[in-house]
Amino acid sequence: MEEKYNAIVLRAIDYKDNDKILTLFTLENGVISAAIRGVKKSGAKLKFAAQPFCFCEFVLNKNGERRTVVSADIIESFYPIREDILKFYAGAVALEFVSQFVQEGDGAKDIFLVLADFLKTLCYTDAPPRVALVKFLLEALAFSGYEISVSGCKKCRKTIVNRTFFDFGTGSAVCEDCRVNTDVEINPNTLKLLEGANTLPFDELNKLTFPQMIECKAIKLLTYFIEVKAGVVLRTANELLLLGK
Repeated sequence: MEEKYNAIVLRAIDYKDNDKILTLFTLENGVISAAIRGVKKSGAKLKFAAQPFCFCEFVLNKNGERRTVVSADIIESFYPIREDILKFYAGAVALEFVSQFVQEGDGAKDIFLVLADFLKTLCYTDAPPRVALVKFLLEALAFSGYEISVSGCKKCRKTIVNRTFFDFGTGSAVCEDCRVNTDVEINPNTLKLLEGANTLPFDELNKLTFPQMIECKAIKLLTYFIEVKAGVVLRTANELLLLGK
């Protein structure tokens, strides 16, 4: 049986001498796996379709639980991401997030579209890659049921003007007057970055200019929240943060 999917390649793992196993994030059916044959050979016609970030229309043959790529028509390669180490690792964090949070059969169209917008932003705008990743994580978390509240104090609803705290249990910013002992103090500029990324569209993220340290703090906050709430460790985020040292 043949299946047709619009999909972004999340991962490609070597299999046998010349084949690979692809992890595909499909618009229609969540995350699936498929073998792609002969792509490690020199001059293989489908070599392009076995690259992370590549967005293609795939035709797959399904035999029982196994899928094999029959053909692929490229929609967007997102090749510039692979030419810049910062963009590459920022993109890799997003791909790992999808691999961890989306399963086959999931109705994850919203996350798919956010991922596509994020990859376009990395490729074709001058938005800081870490800031673009912050926006991707905020939106993807919201669509995954882990929405973060950063527009003022979650408890009293007032604008936070002095010391800033974060409640990892509820995923919300808290002012000094409302905080409890388990809330963690964060840099006020970290909250400003989160607020800005949460509000602006991807094509306006170049308006957000923060020190590299603040970008890294925002990513640390989000990845720790993911670990606390979902029990998921985004290991590629650690590699990205090392680039900031």
